[in-house]
Amino acid sequence: MYFTYEDIDKLITEDMPLFDLTKELLEINTNGKISFFTRKDTVVTANDLIEQLSNRLNLKVTYKEKNKKFLKAGSKLFECEGENVLILWKIAQNIYEYALSVSTYTREMVQKAKEVNPNIEILTTRKIIPFTKKIALNAIMDGGAYPHRVTTTETILVFDNYINLYGGWDKFFRDFEKLKHRAVEKKWVVECESIDRAEKLIEIGVDMIQLDKVDIEVTKKIVEMAHKKNIKVLSAGGINKENVVEYAKTGVDGIVTTAPYFAKGADVKVVINSL
Repeated sequence: MYFTYEDIDKLITEDMPLFDLTKELLEINTNGKISFFTRKDTVVTANDLIEQLSNRLNLKVTYKEKNKKFLKAGSKLFECEGENVLILWKIAQNIYEYALSVSTYTREMVQKAKEVNPNIEILTTRKIIPFTKKIALNAIMDGGAYPHRVTTTETILVFDNYINLYGGWDKFFRDFEKLKHRAVEKKWVVECESIDRAEKLIEIGVDMIQLDKVDIEVTKKIVEMAHKKNIKVLSAGGINKENVVEYAKTGVDGIVTTAPYFAKGADVKVVINSL
């Protein structure tokens, strides 16, 4: 994930726009070493971002664990030294405690799904907590998932709300062949909530059907029909690590979820010592 200088500076100035009053009153001017440890089993993420922050603060990185690696509780994540360790402290800890929760939740969800359906993919929505997109997407990828959609620009995904403004489903069905030719290099993904709608979408030849809050038995039937025509099926709507296995067993090609973005925060210990 690419973080610009502007991204880095915003993270720093959001926490310390001018100076550290406590540091000034204590007249601290010595160099320090800062170390970050995870108090829980975790999947490493955000270390490249923390390194960029360290570099921007003229800190020397002395230890950096690899992203995507699974660590046991008590393991060291990152360490650096220099004059500005106090500035890095809470900025990095806040990033870690959000990002590690996302990556670790994602890994657990991916593992559960792939145990029963090795070819399935976990895909995360664009319903991301505002202003966390880069950190969140980086975390889910380090956890083994991929973004379902990053923006509305790169993929086609037809919802009822589009159809309401387009002129209705019948018009869409009539026009689909023409629409498909207009987007010659893109795949058409269409949301569906019933077996009747799914049958019609299979008939007109969409590339993928996204099922929203469709129960397990109906999902199985739609998957069987769609796969006969080489049409992929995604399941979405309220799927998390507690029920992901049920949906993975249906044979769907992917599961679309928002759950990792709202995982319970990680727990990171920070130790600072003088040099």
